[in-house]
Amino acid sequence: MTDGDGADRGPSRAGDLVGALFGAAGTAKLSAAQRAARAWFQANGDRERAHTTGVWLRKSGRAGVDPILVVRVDSGLLAQELGTNKDLYLARVACAGVAVSDIRFDVGRPHAGPVPIRRGADAHAAAPKPRELSAGERARVAEMTASLPDGLRQSVSRAMCATLARHKIEDTQSI
Repeated sequence: MTDGDGADRGPSRAGDLVGALFGAAGTAKLSAAQRAARAWFQANGDRERAHTTGVWLRKSGRAGVDPILVVRVDSGLLAQELGTNKDLYLARVACAGVAVSDIRFDVGRPHAGPVPIRRGADAHAAAPKPRELSAGERARVAEMTASLPDGLRQSVSRAMCATLARHKIEDTQSI
């Protein structure tokens, strides 16, 4: 960063400061799995970082082929979405300087593998208890699922009720 007279005043962001302090020497001390985890977190946004519970490398099983990056997330739906955009994530990790042959998205709690990612003291806190649905909410779910076949109606109804119980949705007309 430079000031008005053009003098270099050093790094302007915390990440720049850490990079300036540790640079290539600090990165060289990391294992390949740690570099891969670092690349994943640097290359992606808050949403991916918030839902990542582990990052590690797995051998590809073929000689001369880069390892596979395994990213564990806390949601099956998110794992599916990330997998759909796998090429984007491969490119991001490659731009961050880590060569991998593939990315696999896994679902689960924090992994006890080579590079566990902890998300603070509350990482293992119990999930809040779902709230009870109102009669109006239950009626709205029943109305919305009435035209579905029996087996499907039951599972969709359970899923909708579980979603409503976990999230306060002010306007049930929007569901």
